[in-house]
Amino acid sequence: MASFNLTPVEKGILRCRHTGPFTPADIQALTVFFREYSGKLLIDLSGSDPSECLRHIKHLRPIMPTAAIFGADIDPKILEIDRSYYANEVRWFKTEQEALEWLRNQ
Repeated sequence: MASFNLTPVEKGILRCRHTGPFTPADIQALTVFFREYSGKLLIDLSGSDPSECLRHIKHLRPIMPTAAIFGADIDPKILEIDRSYYANEVRWFKTEQEALEWLRNQ
């Protein structure tokens, strides 16, 4: 079973919910998805191990689509990226409502 699931929120926005430990196959699937997906992503980390998520977010950050992260206390500095990358904006929010409002305005 995958460590994440994807469900539609509304037109152009998918929810990616972390549900368990990441396997190498999960990382490969996320990498392919991030490279191909052109919509917006609502990343729900509630109930997950933030340290594991942070490690993978930092690694995958350059290829992430426009995304709003909520559900775990993370240091927003982890989302900062070298300006030499052509990258989409990714932000952390305290609540799902704040995250959705921001995504709708992107």
